[in-house]
Amino acid sequence: MKHAGTQTIETERLTLRRFVIGDAEVMYNSWANDGKVTRYMTWQPHKDVDETKGILQQWIDDYSKENTYHWGICLNDGELIGSIGMYTSDTDYSASIGYCIGQKWWSKGYVSEALKAVLDYMFTNTDIVRIGAYHAVENPASGKVMEKAGMAYEGCSRQSFKNSHGFHDSNLYGIVREMWEEQKLT
Repeated sequence: MKHAGTQTIETERLTLRRFVIGDAEVMYNSWANDGKVTRYMTWQPHKDVDETKGILQQWIDDYSKENTYHWGICLNDGELIGSIGMYTSDTDYSASIGYCIGQKWWSKGYVSEALKAVLDYMFTNTDIVRIGAYHAVENPASGKVMEKAGMAYEGCSRQSFKNSHGFHDSNLYGIVREMWEEQKLT
């Protein structure tokens, strides 16, 4: 599979960029330690800023690999508000995408804008065929983000992920290259 790595992406209101270790404080304080933000994530709120630094260091180290895709979501004034990233499978030319944003910026369309930009980036710069995502059925706002970005609902997977609140059913969404190309024509 052809890869492009984590390159800067600019949209009307956002800049998606690589993380730097100096982002740890903001990430920790804005979303990584917030139980409301992480409620439907597969990871627990970070205990301290050192845990956040550890995650960031892993992502930063992985930037040397072209198949790494982890962006910080920033407002165009530079304020870091969230993250978006994906894991790819070279075997089947697919990826799974996830995102997280601080409460202060919920319901402003930022995540849909970031997700659409990442989908465009991947379909334009790689030969990926499919990108999928899922959300806890108890978190329908995340599904609206996916739909707004052009992804289609594909079904419900029962008890498909576990977090600190137990097992959850997931709504699955996806987009394939042909769907993306059709959307570009309209």
